[in-house]
Amino acid sequence: MTRTVLITGARAPVAQDLARACRAAGHDVHLADSAPSYAARALRPAFPMHRLPPPRQAFPAFRKNLRELIDRIGVSHVIPTCEEVFWLAEAAARDGYADRLFSPDFALLGELHSKWAFMCLAAGLGIVVPETKRIDRRIEADALRFPLSGWVLKPEYSRFATHARVGPTAQQISRIHPTPACPWVMQRRIRGDELCSWAALHRGQMTAFAAYSPRWRQGSAAAFQIEAVAAPAVREISARIGAATGMTGHLSLDLIVDADGVPHPIECNPRAVSGLHLFDASADMARAVVEGTPCAEPKPGLLRHMGPAMALLGVPAALASGRIGGLRADWRNSCDVIDREGHMLTTLACIADAMGFAARALRSSRSPAGATTADIEWDGEPIP
Repeated sequence: MTRTVLITGARAPVAQDLARACRAAGHDVHLADSAPSYAARALRPAFPMHRLPPPRQAFPAFRKNLRELIDRIGVSHVIPTCEEVFWLAEAAARDGYADRLFSPDFALLGELHSKWAFMCLAAGLGIVVPETKRIDRRIEADALRFPLSGWVLKPEYSRFATHARVGPTAQQISRIHPTPACPWVMQRRIRGDELCSWAALHRGQMTAFAAYSPRWRQGSAAAFQIEAVAAPAVREISARIGAATGMTGHLSLDLIVDADGVPHPIECNPRAVSGLHLFDASADMARAVVEGTPCAEPKPGLLRHMGPAMALLGVPAALASGRIGGLRADWRNSCDVIDREGHMLTTLACIADAMGFAARALRSSRSPAGATTADIEWDGEPIP
């Protein structure tokens, strides 16, 4: 059965892969975003593209234009992929199409997004999580029960680890000023290997799941090459959260696996993440998201990368660390998720997107990563 699917957050490579997958499953696919999204426009065959107002800065206009778009093209399924999900959930609830949205309701989204509330939710389900405290006043370093090296500090609502302080110094702590309006969390530091996961859920049932480890990345930023891994314990954690909440939507976790092999969730993102790429834009993955039909996990060891980042970030990092041979081998054994069709235009358009966000960052004194979500992120504030 052909459905009309609207995928938002078109700027993101995961949105572009999801669009490919939905087309492979026979659906009529439209893409939308409040950013130019040149890479999405460069995909061939082309998808209909729609520009929306920025939800964080112009929510009433975003809501109005989105409702008109949904009615005009007869959308049966709305699938957010980035942080516009929060604004979409509120708009859908107010305008009566929440049943067409691949997302939990706004209250549950907020609980999953909060680095404090999610820890409480997970602990209440018997999931092993690190000790986490919510801080809304100045932190006195000398009053902490454990050495500074044993803590991680981060805003309650944040992304990309841009503000996280791992094993902070007393000087770093002195520069942090939590308030009731802008709280932070203190989390006991778990030492081990980082793992991530993505799952699609329908009414509490998991229909797709992928666990992966970052293979190549710049600092603590998002990885630009990932490797699929077998992680039944992480799958069980995701399934438990899904069953307890009854949610529909994306469920993405960041975890640390300790020396005993125990995975500790450290935060949750109720949006799509890179693990979606491991399904190679398959029709089965689209059916898992759109129709709720279960699909198989990616095979462990599968490598996928983002070509522009491997070239622009991976090569300098490999040269600096003496790992150029390792980069060459990983690149050879991997597949580019940006340019699956072999059109150089897609790669060039992806670079144009990155340059556009970098220019925004310079104009706004934000980090480049922060600029990518400045118009769609939600940090706990009331929605007008």
